[in-house]
Amino acid sequence: MPKIFIKDFNLESTLLCGQLFRVSRMDGWYYIATGDRVFRTRQSANYLEYEGANRTFITHYFALDEPYSDILAQINRDTHIGRAIGSYRGLRIVRQDPWECLISFLCSSAANIPKIRLNLEMLAQFFGKSIEMNGGAWHSFPRPGALNDFERILLAKTGFRAKYIKAANDSISEAFLLSLRKLPYFEAKRALTRIPGVGDKIADCVLLFSLGFTEAFPIDTWIKKILQSLYFKNQEVSNRRLQAFGLKYFGSYAGYAQQFLYMLARGPVTLS
Repeated sequence: MPKIFIKDFNLESTLLCGQLFRVSRMDGWYYIATGDRVFRTRQSANYLEYEGANRTFITHYFALDEPYSDILAQINRDTHIGRAIGSYRGLRIVRQDPWECLISFLCSSAANIPKIRLNLEMLAQFFGKSIEMNGGAWHSFPRPGALNDFERILLAKTGFRAKYIKAANDSISEAFLLSLRKLPYFEAKRALTRIPGVGDKIADCVLLFSLGFTEAFPIDTWIKKILQSLYFKNQEVSNRRLQAFGLKYFGSYAGYAQQFLYMLARGPVTLS
């Protein structure tokens, strides 16, 4: 079984911090479906074992090549974030497929994590291809253009989100999403928010979790609550102001601070 020596990596915190959804756990392994592949991985001591992917993919996907000590040094600005880092040190921001990430967070609108996971699995079953690994069955995630049946999108229990998923399918290409990496952060965010159903939070999630914009600072209910509690003395503060605070205060790795604070507020998500 291939393995990688790792330092400052926490597999569980990385997978269970709400940044990706097609994850399951069986017999001590985490199985991750992404794009057209399924791979499994587990952490033991200072090693990460894996199957179904190569070393280059694993290193890239889990951002094991990032200057992690420098990232923590930049964002560790006070006792609050220091406490979060102490509890969840090793959390990484994965490099997801941008298209799957976009659809995932379109499904996240007014939904909890089990609902998002259900939507994505049903979309993959209806529109993707079957993948088998170690006797288990998964499905690839449909590419742009493949989510072409509105009624079947509705059957995936997506509700009002179905129209946005279909609109993205009909108008967004992988080339467009990848081209955003070449833009400054605010220009890339502006381009994403022109997509129907994509507001500031969804745009920031896509930028942070799939396009390499580590300064993106998504604001959801959990982040809003903990920022107002820790940094604004429980005052009601607008999402725009909170987002601006996060970017200015934590800098170019604000997205890492956001994830640590999210975990401090919510704790790991459950896979049941």
